[in-house]
Amino acid sequence: MEQTNATENDFPEWILGVIRCPNSGTLLTLASAQLLSQLRDLHARSPLTNKIGRTVSILPTQGLVSQDGRWFYSINQGIPCLLPDEAILLPPALSN
Repeated sequence: MEQTNATENDFPEWILGVIRCPNSGTLLTLASAQLLSQLRDLHARSPLTNKIGRTVSILPTQGLVSQDGRWFYSINQGIPCLLPDEAILLPPALSN
């Protein structure tokens, strides 16, 4: 699968206090390197799908996670995709 070439500096952290998860309404935080690695491992075993069941074709190098730990939103070239249907529902076993 293709990966984006975003870097950690592409996303302004000041915005984290402003935006909220469109699915849960909770605050969003930057996904940890550990969570991103776990997502890549999961995707290697079985392709990840978004909220509406579509296969995720681009694995992000950055993302946002809802404060409740349920939803993941990719960041591509510094722009977060906060469409509710594009979110990935995280398995309970993953931790940020």
